[in-house]
Amino acid sequence: MTEVRKITPDINNQRDKALEELFGKVKDTSIVVMNLPSKGKFYKNFEGVKVSPLKFLDEQLILNGKDIQKDIVSDLLAKTVEGIDIDELLLMDKNYLLMKLREVSYGDDYEFGVVCRNCNHESSSKIQLSKQLNMSQVPDEFEDPRVINLPKLGVDAVVRLPRNKQENFLTDTETIYKNLYRFVDSLKGNSDPVFISKAIDMMEIADVKKIYTAVTGVTFGIDPRFVFKCGKCGHKETLAVPIDAGFFSVS
Repeated sequence: MTEVRKITPDINNQRDKALEELFGKVKDTSIVVMNLPSKGKFYKNFEGVKVSPLKFLDEQLILNGKDIQKDIVSDLLAKTVEGIDIDELLLMDKNYLLMKLREVSYGDDYEFGVVCRNCNHESSSKIQLSKQLNMSQVPDEFEDPRVINLPKLGVDAVVRLPRNKQENFLTDTETIYKNLYRFVDSLKGNSDPVFISKAIDMMEIADVKKIYTAVTGVTFGIDPRFVFKCGKCGHKETLAVPIDAGFFSVS
């Protein structure tokens, strides 16, 4: 007697097909960003980046914390940004793309709580990210890496701006100084990192400050400041838009 095998449908394939049909006709609301603060000058074959909205599961990554952790931010950008290596992002571009990711995911309006420093009145403030926050771009002549002259030693150093993968070396002033050598490509033509690290330790303060400023003092990109006016006492002050868990949340 011939055995008759019962063919069991592949449930997973059917489910995947149903999901594909469900979302296949959803309108693509992603945006293409060309005008990065860096103008894309320092990335190979830059042709713009595509930023896609967050999914519900993406939002869950940050709901349990008050602050957005750096590794979570990188994960979110890796899932939603195409056309650029997230590890190699300049920090000015990273912050700008975070604003664009928030805009394409939840809209341009961002409402958050503010406590007046004058009368302690709690209120909310709403701003339009793309219209009220200014973005500045690097001038055409700006270079990275770039050459700076150290005033005390009288020699040139080649320094470069920090990338996203190096942000853990920028957590506070002490950490930056300990890792300053990582952002110096060469010192008087010598590119040995051990030599550069030891040389920095032996430098006068003026030379170290020159390197520190070259690495951390670039102000191009998104300016997160806005003017807040208290609805109770009328006090005005300049505040920075809070980039916390609420920045990427529908709640």
